[in-house]
Amino acid sequence: MAESIVLYTDGGNRNTGNHAGGSVRPTDKSAWAALLIYGKHEKMLSEGDYGRTNNYMEIMAVIQGLKAIKRTDIPVDVYSDSAYVINTMQQRWWVKWQQNGWRNHGKPVKNAELWQALLHQINRFDHVTFHKVKGHATNHNNNRVDEALNQTMDRLDDRS
Repeated sequence: MAESIVLYTDGGNRNTGNHAGGSVRPTDKSAWAALLIYGKHEKMLSEGDYGRTNNYMEIMAVIQGLKAIKRTDIPVDVYSDSAYVINTMQQRWWVKWQQNGWRNHGKPVKNAELWQALLHQINRFDHVTFHKVKGHATNHNNNRVDEALNQTMDRLDDRS
């Protein structure tokens, strides 16, 4: 099998809801980052926005990382610290959601349009595998994407 393309992704926001379960405000900074590694080549991508949830940005990081890959015949290994992303892909939650018209327990699936966009990107490739990494720990490349998204949020103007 050919050497794989490695994709590390992360997403986050600076929720000023100030309490557990507090809603993301339209002025809250959010960002995603994706690190592509193929052999000795590396490319870091990151973009920021306002008012997006952490989960939204986690999914967006994977979508944008996959979009940046031109060669669809090379296996891709996606590494994320997001249990939401990893469980949806590894446990194939999306299959049931899709069968139920993008509903879960009778309610619309959150971020359904992003999940659909992610599946579209995955389907471009011959082989994509998802791997869970522990966040904010000792994984060097996961720490790099976390740092990149925080730098992106630092560059966003305050909207208070």
